[in-house]
Formats: sequence, structure tokens, C-alpha cells
Amino acid sequence: MIRVRRLRKNLRGGSPYPPRYRCACPPVARWVRRPTAQIVPPARGRRRGVVLVAVLVVAALVAIIAAGLMFRVRAEVSASAAGTRGEQAYEAALSGIARANAVLRVAAADPSVWFDNPDIFQNQLVADDGANRWYFTVYGDPADPQLGIPRYSLTDEAGKINLNVAPIETLMNLPNMTSELVDCLMDYRDADSDTRSEGAEQDYYDHMESPYVIPNGPLSSLDELLMVKGFNAQIVYGEDANLNGLLDPNEDDGDESFPPDDRDGHLDAGLRSAASVFTSEPNVNKAGKPRVNINADTPPSRIPGLSDQTLRFILLYRAEGNTFRHPSELLEMKYTLKQDHNEIPGAKAGTEIDSGVKVEQLAAVLDELTTQPTGKTRPLVGLVNVNTAPAEVLAILPGMDPNLAQQIVDARRDLDGETKSSVAWLYTQNLLDAAAFKLVAPYLTTRSFQYSLRCVGFGVPCGRYRVLEAMLDTGGGAPRVIYLRDISRLGLPFALNVEAIERGQ
Repeated sequence: MIRVRRLRKNLRGGSPYPPRYRCACPPVARWVRRPTAQIVPPARGRRRGVVLVAVLVVAALVAIIAAGLMFRVRAEVSASAAGTRGEQAYEAALSGIARANAVLRVAAADPSVWFDNPDIFQNQLVADDGANRWYFTVYGDPADPQLGIPRYSLTDEAGKINLNVAPIETLMNLPNMTSELVDCLMDYRDADSDTRSEGAEQDYYDHMESPYVIPNGPLSSLDELLMVKGFNAQIVYGEDANLNGLLDPNEDDGDESFPPDDRDGHLDAGLRSAASVFTSEPNVNKAGKPRVNINADTPPSRIPGLSDQTLRFILLYRAEGNTFRHPSELLEMKYTLKQDHNEIPGAKAGTEIDSGVKVEQLAAVLDELTTQPTGKTRPLVGLVNVNTAPAEVLAILPGMDPNLAQQIVDARRDLDGETKSSVAWLYTQNLLDAAAFKLVAPYLTTRSFQYSLRCVGFGVPCGRYRVLEAMLDTGGGAPRVIYLRDISRLGLPFALNVEAIERGQ
């Protein structure tokens, strides 16, 4: 017992043993202390450190999540604002199309109103929403692409060649066309399945990597040419990559930038400059009444502007099984009868009869007569307006050449509206003789019913814009949009001179 008490006392810090006994105690003391040191609980400070680290980690995660949410919210707000401004620009562009509709409704017959009129088509204010002012600019094909000056105007589609009805000879004269392309286009648009020597019918398109069915009918848009074998963007659009009709720096630098060009200082606008697929007009006279089909109808006893001699000639010519290609054939026409016509006095076989159509009657003949079926559902398709077509297009037509086409363009500038209301002025103004006139007259008109335009809607000062391309048709009375597409992806067509707009100039 005494040794146990002394041992306890020694453990508490004192040693009851004499020096000679102390050597035996430390091993026991060390043996007792070690397990005591191992079961001491962790300090409170260490627990607090772990908790602090956890709190900091959670706070950092929360901050990251909050920042992400804030960024996303701001992105959504910015995207919404940008989308809204984009839609406002789109609506501003639609306002430009509405302006063109309104102009055609009251002044389609007066080109001075819709041809190159910046007062009604350039930088027109649509709305001011407090943050931005929204404008539109309507523009068409420029008179001279090389000048680099936009034309604030509509474009008369009747001043182009209609690819859906143009004969092979005319198609061959179009820009960038070859005999292979013509054959492929003819096979694409005709109703049969007979393949031309260099053409392609449905069996060719069936074996393509992505086959498709061709319509074997008319093209619905000029862009559909890209579906025809052999055609590509360079053939259809030429060097005019942004479709603004102007020679831009990137379109005259060779291969330095898109598009590929020949760097000759001249804009090649491709087929698009001279071709269309939309042109048609009602087969009616100036008064809006159906014309008389001299190949099918019995001419009435009286037709304004036509003599009895002309009506008698038509009856006799038809009675012998003949048909007219075009009313212009009646100009200075003579015919020798092959049989007797007892019901008409003097109509004996071998008798030469005269149509009686001279320069004075020609305009009435062209206005009142036709050789095509009449009616609202049977329009005349593909006629070229001799009063608006550029010389390059007129030169493509049968019997024409560049010199004669330029003479026609120069002569029409000095003519009044009444004279130019009939194709007859080509003959009455001594530009064509009777034979040349009869050759080209079936392809000509003096009327226009389809108009194309491009319109850019834009905001100041935000700079947002949208560019639309549209086709308007007045053939049914009130103008209507028959084609519309967004071409904003092609970029801004030309500088809008925002500083001048802000100064009110």
C-alpha cells in the first residue's frame, strides 16, 4: 500500500523515493503518461478553422453562381434588346415596301415618279422611339454600276428577258450563257422528259448526292437557277456579291477577297442584270377590254381604229387556213388568194389583197388585236418594255444589235407619253423598217406590271439594319407583294451617310 501511495504521488509530480530508487520509476511513469497523451481531445481552434474554410468555399460557390446568373440575365437582356432593334429595323424596311406599293398605286404609269426619286425613297423617317430614329431607303439597279452611285428607285422587271419563255436564240445572247447551260435550262423548264444533247432531265437529278425532283415547268424565282445543272452563283450573280448593283472594292481586287473577280474595273452582274422570271401582263387593250384574237375569234364588224378593208383581209386570210404569228404581220401585208370566196365580192382565186394597215393604223392594230388566248387567266408572258429596257437587253432580242438598241434608247428620251404608249413608235419614228419591226414586235410591249426593289431599314444611332428584297405585281389591280426575302446576311449595301441624316440634310 505504501508503494502504491508513493507511486501516485510521484505521478502527480513529486517523488517519495530516495535517489537510489529513482532509476526504476521513470519507465513506469513514461508507460503511464503515453496513453494519457494519446486520448487528449482536439483543440477547439482547429475545429473553428475547418468550419471557416467550409464557409469560404460555400461563399465562393454562391458568388460564382450569382455572377453566372447575372451574366446570363444581362446576356438575355442584351439579346432581347438586339432582337427588338432588329425587328424594328425589319419593320422599317417593310415600311419602304409599303411606300413603293403606294407609289405604284397612283403613279405606275409615270416612271418619273418611281424612277430615281430620292425625295420619296432615300432616308425616309418611319418612327422615333426616344432611343433611336428608324429610317428606310429603297434602291434599285443603278443606271451605271461603274459610277458607284445608288439609284433610289424601283426596277422595272419588264425591262429584262423572261427565262421561262425566251427562245433558245435569245437565251444564248444572255450574259454568261453557253449552249450547255441553255440546254439544261430548257430541259428543266419544259414539260417533256426528252434530254437535249447537252441538257439534263430528271434521271440526272435522281443520281445526285442529294437528289431532288425538278418541276419540268417555269422557274418560280431567279435563285432557282442554282438548282439547274451547270448554274452557280458566279453565273447568276456575277461579281455582285451583295446584290447592290455597285462595283465595290472587294468586287474589283482579283482573288484578294471574296468574290472572285477579274479586276477589270467593270462590274459583271451576271444573269441577274438582264434576266427575270416574273414578267407578264393582261391581254387587254388600253381601255382594259379583252383584245380580239384574230386566230380564233370572228372579228366584229367594227373595231376602233381599224378599217373595213383590214377586217375583210383578216377574214379571207383565215378562211384559207392561215394563222397570224402576231398582229404586226398586218403592217403593209399583201396576200394572193388561192381559191374563190363567192360570199365576198371580188374575192377570186389569184386576186392579191391588201391589209390596208399603214403607219396610221398600226397603233390601233397592236392595241385591239392579239394572236393569243384572252382572259384574266391567260396573260401575255415575257414581253420586254421598249420604253424602259436598257440597250444591253434590247440588243439581245431578234433582229436587234447593240448600235440599233442604243439608237432606240437615245430616241425614246425625247418622245412624249402618248407616242410611247404603243410599240408602233419604233416604226413611226423611222428607227425600223416594216420587216425589222415585224421581226421584233412580238417580243415587245410598252407596259410594266412587275417591279423589283431592295430596301434597307435602319436605326440611328444604334446602327441596326435589315435588308429586304421584294417583287411587286400590279397586274391584278392593287399592287401586291409576290416575292419577299431577307438578304441582310449579305451586309449593308452601301454607306447610309448617317451624319447627313443627323444634320437633317
